[in-house]
Amino acid sequence: MDSTYYEQIEDYLNGEMSHEEKAHFEAALSADKELAGTFSVYRTIETEMRGTAKYKMQEKDLRNTLLALNKRYFENEPQPTTKIIPLYSGKIFKTIFAIAATILLLLVTCFYFFKPHNTTQLLADTYFKENLLHINQTISDPEDTLEFGIAGDKLKQKNTIQDSLETGITAYNNQEYPNALMYFQSVYKNHPEYREAKKYTGLVFLASKEYDKALQVFDELAKENVPGNSGLFLKALTYLQRNQKGDKKRAKLLLQQVVKNRTENNKEAEDLLKKL
Repeated sequence: MDSTYYEQIEDYLNGEMSHEEKAHFEAALSADKELAGTFSVYRTIETEMRGTAKYKMQEKDLRNTLLALNKRYFENEPQPTTKIIPLYSGKIFKTIFAIAATILLLLVTCFYFFKPHNTTQLLADTYFKENLLHINQTISDPEDTLEFGIAGDKLKQKNTIQDSLETGITAYNNQEYPNALMYFQSVYKNHPEYREAKKYTGLVFLASKEYDKALQVFDELAKENVPGNSGLFLKALTYLQRNQKGDKKRAKLLLQQVVKNRTENNKEAEDLLKKL
């Protein structure tokens, strides 16, 4: 793989590319599987680093507290010269026990408060960033054939629709969600046979953390009896990201349904269930 791609990946993730550079790089992502795999690894590392960085300050505070306890109870304690006090002396034993209990309590508190609480939400967020934050510029055609005699008009209309979808996808990949939403909703409203536009509409809401709107879109999508329907899986993912009371249970039920019926994303659903 071209060594310059590593620099381009960093520039892309850091938002340091121009609009033209982004478009060129995203086209390379779609065409080069090796580059796409490397990009996924880089993005995962960046996600994990952001997820752990916010806990560094709390860990530093805990470390300072433990050092203060050590100085208070051990370093400043007068050292015996000739008299040796047995370890099992009642007073000394109680003091050591109290210190140990305090340190243990601090460690337990650290584990409980400083670890990421929303592991469910973090799991869903990581999946979204690795698999759905970027949409490939490959659009399926809902029509397999064109009618003879009006093929030219249909082809022209089809190209216009696909241009709109591609423009929306580019906006989505650039995290310009309001623009992307405008294109996707317009396409689906006027041409509902392009169901991908509806799916992309839901992804915009999910990326924007408008979970209720995303749930409504994915629920409607799940009710459509068409091949490759990922509505149920995306609805479950939205519940996991929203992470309100009862959402985890709802998500698990949907994921189990996806696995049982072997619908779209059943492998991913099975993997998520193992981690919940």
